[in-house]
Amino acid sequence: MNILQYESKIWATADLLRGSGIKESEWPSYMMPFFALAMIESRLVRMFDGLKTEIGDEAFANIDKHDLYDMIKDQGQGYNLYIFEQDKILTDICKNDKSFDIDFDAYLSGFDGETKDLLGIDVTEGEKFLDIKGVINKLRAKKVLMGYTKLWAEIDLKPFNNSEITTLEEHIKRKWADISAETAGEQYTPDDVIALIAEIIASKIEESDKLLKIYDCTCGDGNILFGG
Repeated sequence: MNILQYESKIWATADLLRGSGIKESEWPSYMMPFFALAMIESRLVRMFDGLKTEIGDEAFANIDKHDLYDMIKDQGQGYNLYIFEQDKILTDICKNDKSFDIDFDAYLSGFDGETKDLLGIDVTEGEKFLDIKGVINKLRAKKVLMGYTKLWAEIDLKPFNNSEITTLEEHIKRKWADISAETAGEQYTPDDVIALIAEIIASKIEESDKLLKIYDCTCGDGNILFGG
């Protein structure tokens, strides 16, 4: 299965943004929080399914809830109490338009504190990271929140590892760079530029026996650091 099959699905979410009157230069700020949400959910579900397999279905069904929480927290990958207690993910929440708002809010509230900080779920002042809360409020005001969430829920990243997901992310960022000169420098560094930087670094290493340090103050996904 090729993860790039989801590229068209991701751009379908941009079509909805366009139809809602949201400018192209603003698309990354709307898409990235939900892309991160899809990645985080897929990781948690993989972990949860792994625990079920490890313990066995019968034993898992009878395990004490507090013991299960401890096992989940021991994994060090965060948690979402709504997913684990209700056994529901975004695709399930999007099936019922009458309970969607309540379930979606409960879903977001179920994340651990660190993940909430990353997504910007509870932040009201200061740095908002991905600011999913602000994005949700804007989409809700435009009456497209459920439709937008449903499109992202259809993007199943569970079968893919982090490297494959990063590949998909880079394809999306390249398109953002193409459509918006305003965000190109902030969002995406072309591969040929990274290769050139890596060659320069390599030449310095060959010419010097001193320890060299690489500092990238705006590393983003760390692609320049990996290249170096």
